[in-house]
Amino acid sequence: MSRVGVVMHPKRQAAIEAAGELREAIEREGGTTVLLSDDGDSPEVGEALDLVVSVGGDGTFLRAAYAASHIGCPVLGVKVGRMGFLTEVEPADALPLVRSVLDGRARVEERLALTVEPVSGADFPPQWGLNEVMVEKHARHRLVRLAVQVDGVYVTTFSADGVIVATPTGSTAYSFSARGPIVSPGVDSLVLTPIAAHMVFDRSFVLNAASQVQLEVMGDESGVLSADGRRSIELPVGSVVRIRASGRAARLVRRDDAPEFLSLVREKFGLPGAEGERPGEPDADDVGAGP
Repeated sequence: MSRVGVVMHPKRQAAIEAAGELREAIEREGGTTVLLSDDGDSPEVGEALDLVVSVGGDGTFLRAAYAASHIGCPVLGVKVGRMGFLTEVEPADALPLVRSVLDGRARVEERLALTVEPVSGADFPPQWGLNEVMVEKHARHRLVRLAVQVDGVYVTTFSADGVIVATPTGSTAYSFSARGPIVSPGVDSLVLTPIAAHMVFDRSFVLNAASQVQLEVMGDESGVLSADGRRSIELPVGSVVRIRASGRAARLVRRDDAPEFLSLVREKFGLPGAEGERPGEPDADDVGAGP
């Protein structure tokens, strides 16, 4: 019998109702559903599931992806609220896509994810992230100094609000807000971006997906670490953490008619230009015009 885990936005009434209706529909067809906690740490995550469904926005999806990563099953995003980059289908269209996953017919796309683990000075279990791993300042009105090494080579020490290491999937999230580049999900890479660096050099690095990034908390101010916005972990001065591609890729369920990534970027960010406008064609009034 198919088992489906469901993660829903706990404070959005539309998500609660949509999740309830989807669970009832799955169970009417003979499946079993398990409601997972919103933080993805529910004990039920340890049980076998064939699919995890998120009902909400991109934040809910990240927590569902975290739960699914422990099991190795796909994750499907049901969109409730504003359009996101990760949610795939409207509530009314979710059940047929769930059926196709459970029947083995659905398109499933693997996405690079991250693992961060302590090297010295801190003690925490390895953390998994689909979007990003971030080390930021602990005190609001202070800066944190973070020494960066890539594959054992010292790069620089950022005095900044923090440093983000993002995946291509996460390049349109917090990394983008920190002026990082947009990277197609099909380009496996790591994107290292300082947050509000107080120094002349404040640009991103796009790194090989096989690279390992090491961050060391320098100076007098401690830092905090988080993966995909989950609980913060304190990093005392002198702490060193290592960030690399995870061996557990995220497995995203996609519709057959899902929009291309750059079409979604254009829509999400409201890029100028009309749908269907052909680049490179001058306006009729400009033809033959002189300088």
